[in-house]
Amino acid sequence: EYKTVLGNGKSAVYGTNPRETPLLRLNPFAFPAEIHILEHIDRLVEIFSACWPMYAAMPAVLKESIENAYKSAGWDLNVSENEKVEGLFPTFDDVLRELHTTINSSEYSSDTKGDYIGSLATRLKSLTNGINGRIFVSDEMNLAELFDESAIIDISRVGSVETKSLIMGLVVMKLQENRMANAEGMNVPLKHITILE
Repeated sequence: EYKTVLGNGKSAVYGTNPRETPLLRLNPFAFPAEIHILEHIDRLVEIFSACWPMYAAMPAVLKESIENAYKSAGWDLNVSENEKVEGLFPTFDDVLRELHTTINSSEYSSDTKGDYIGSLATRLKSLTNGINGRIFVSDEMNLAELFDESAIIDISRVGSVETKSLIMGLVVMKLQENRMANAEGMNVPLKHITILE
C-alpha cells in the first residue's frame, strides 16, 4: 500500500482510524473566500446526489436545507459573506435541523414527508455520530497539509461504500476549490500530483 511504502516519514498519512493514523478532519461546508457560496453549495449537492440514492425532489429539498443552514449561521448568499461571525460555517447537525423544518413546512403529502425525512435525515444523522462525526467536523485540518505537502489519505477501513464515495468526493472538491482560490496563472510548472485508487 502507498502508506506502507511512502508513509514512513516521506509523506503524512491521514485516515479514519485514530489508532493507526491522524484523523482526516474535513468540514464539507467550509470553502475558501475566493469561492462563491452558491458555487460551493451546488458542488456539495452534486456530490450528495452522486453518493446517495435520491429521487423526485430530494436533491432540491437537501439544497434548500443546506442554504437555510448557511443563512442560520449568518451567511448572506448573495454576497457570499457571513454577516455575523467571519469564518463560521454550518455543520451536518445544522443541516439536519433545517431539513426537518424545510420538509415540515412544505406542502408535500404526509407520506412524502415521511419518506424524505426517513431517507435524508437518516443519512445526515449517520454523518454526525461515530467515526463520521469525528471526520466531518467544524474545525477542519489545515488543508495545506493535504494539498501543498506530500500526503496520503487512507480510507480503506471505511465500511460503507456511500461514505467512501462521499469522503473522496469532498476531498476532490476541496482540492479543486483550493487550486481555484490559489491559481497563479496558466501554464505554470507542475506543482502537485493527485493519485486516486
